[in-house]
Amino acid sequence: MGDMSNLLSDNESSQMDQRNFEPVSDALKRQEESGDCLKVRNLIKTFGPKKAVRGVSLEMYKGQIFALLGHNGAGKTTTLSMLTGLLTPTGGKAEIFGQDMFQNMDDVRKILGVCPQHDVLFKNLTPAEHLMIYASFKGSKPSEIPQ
Repeated sequence: MGDMSNLLSDNESSQMDQRNFEPVSDALKRQEESGDCLKVRNLIKTFGPKKAVRGVSLEMYKGQIFALLGHNGAGKTTTLSMLTGLLTPTGGKAEIFGQDMFQNMDDVRKILGVCPQHDVLFKNLTPAEHLMIYASFKGSKPSEIPQ
């Protein structure tokens, strides 16, 4: 990933007003310190001159549900596409449980799940068949899937 200094202006990075952030509990701070969460730092994606994602930084904690909200064109899909390996970031870093997400995407996909807004179920499959197919997507051994 290239040099990010020219992608995020000083004005853009200084506009992050800390009053807009909820304080993190001590339990969540411990997850951050131990690397027991997903950390994203200054994630950037450009398409030519278009800045689709401008320096996103966030944490996703174990035991919590994370929702990414924003208006059309805010960069939600692009951000999730980078975190799931569908797109390569222009800049930034992301770690999950101490692993570099962008260097270890095959391993990361085994422990990370994303629930998209649209329906990802197949009309002709039963609930049990869905569980079996998604278990295989996540790398479960065929002998373990029925369990």
